[in-house]
Amino acid sequence: MLFSTFDYFLFLPLVAIGHWWLGGKGARATWLLVASAVFYMAWNAADTLILGWVATVGYVASHRLGAWSESTRRRAMWGVAALMLGPLLFYKYAHFAASNVAVLVPGFEPWVPPKGHLPIGISFYSFQALAYVLDVRRGQAPERDPIRYATFLCFFPHLVAGPILRSHTLLAQLAQDRTLSREDVGYAMWRLGTGLLKKLLVADVLQTGIVDSVFTDPAAFTGLEVLVALYAYTLQIYADFSGYTDFAIGSSRLLGFHIPENFDRPYQATSVADYWRRWHKTLSDWVRDYVYYPLGGSRGAGLVPYRNTMVTLVILGVWHGANWTFVVYGVLHGLAVSLNRWWRKRPGWAEPRGPWALGWRWALTFQFVVIARILFRADDLGHAAQMWSALWSRWDGLSIPRWSPHAWTVLALGYAVHFTPRAWAESARTGFLSLPAPAWGLALALCGWAGVRWGVGDTLAFIYYAF
Repeated sequence: MLFSTFDYFLFLPLVAIGHWWLGGKGARATWLLVASAVFYMAWNAADTLILGWVATVGYVASHRLGAWSESTRRRAMWGVAALMLGPLLFYKYAHFAASNVAVLVPGFEPWVPPKGHLPIGISFYSFQALAYVLDVRRGQAPERDPIRYATFLCFFPHLVAGPILRSHTLLAQLAQDRTLSREDVGYAMWRLGTGLLKKLLVADVLQTGIVDSVFTDPAAFTGLEVLVALYAYTLQIYADFSGYTDFAIGSSRLLGFHIPENFDRPYQATSVADYWRRWHKTLSDWVRDYVYYPLGGSRGAGLVPYRNTMVTLVILGVWHGANWTFVVYGVLHGLAVSLNRWWRKRPGWAEPRGPWALGWRWALTFQFVVIARILFRADDLGHAAQMWSALWSRWDGLSIPRWSPHAWTVLALGYAVHFTPRAWAESARTGFLSLPAPAWGLALALCGWAGVRWGVGDTLAFIYYAF
């Protein structure tokens, strides 16, 4: 059940009406759990067993930790992590590992799941469940109510592609008596409409109008066309994923929940480290708190902080997929963040000031992000090499790239909106919330109509569903 479909816009109001009609916190949590199960089973009912396994291991482990000694808890956490991440490692990485071992060991043919079969949302809910147990291990009180705990883990607005929620964010709200204000409804409509526009009018149009054709046969295009396609893909993946987040936040607000933002205008970053503080923020925070800090963070002398940075960024890269492209992607970003740290730690270094300094730092960062997207989108390293070769070939005649006016308009407007002052977006939202309530519904309907009128006429999955 895709967020950007008519089915979801029937499902969400029914869930919201049932949720607010029920009186007690327990009844509401149960209703949301049932709705989340229906939402998830609409994808593949059998995969619900995996979600149930991860949830059960997390619940049992969180309650057993308090009965064990400190030394036992330390050892037990490794077993708990293996049980919770086992399905993720098996379904997402077993095929990749087996194929690489087979290169070294001829005849090695273990049974692994078919390539491409990945239970929907497994990366997100596995990390969220493990974080919950780790928080309990660090002293947080475990959730006693199994329904509330399961609702926290399976909450449908964020279940498939995040944001990755921490227990103190959602569990605390589930335990409260929530009310729905006029502002909540208006804000939900704003975010749902924004998500529709980003997905249907930007991401999908760029995918079908520019990106897919170039990545399918890069040698058929000029270097300029390949470069434009990389800019298009960079905008596409942002509009696609941040659009999903808009749906998640808007749907949650309609149910009375406030969940965290996942993006903060990432393409305005002035360093690669700054980029990761702005892009997929809940995943970046997760690896910071549960990988980078436990390794020692920036403490330590010599190469230790750089080692910690490289491990963290490689994990960030490989989290996105079982492919050498993502390994190299993580290494490149780790090297970029490490280089930035080394540069800033030089004796006598001072932070550059002024528009010129910010301008060249932004330009270098943005261009690095764009070029590295080759690895993010390519099928394998060979495919990435083809894209890289095509990027540097056929620059002798700079003819205008062969894209439709529609695709060019979307590309230009998409970037223009991303780089507008933050105050403009806040002013637009404030103006929207000041409108009469019927106007909110009309505006949302117009967003849907615009998606049908100027979209691609097909239902395309969100990119991060594959992760």
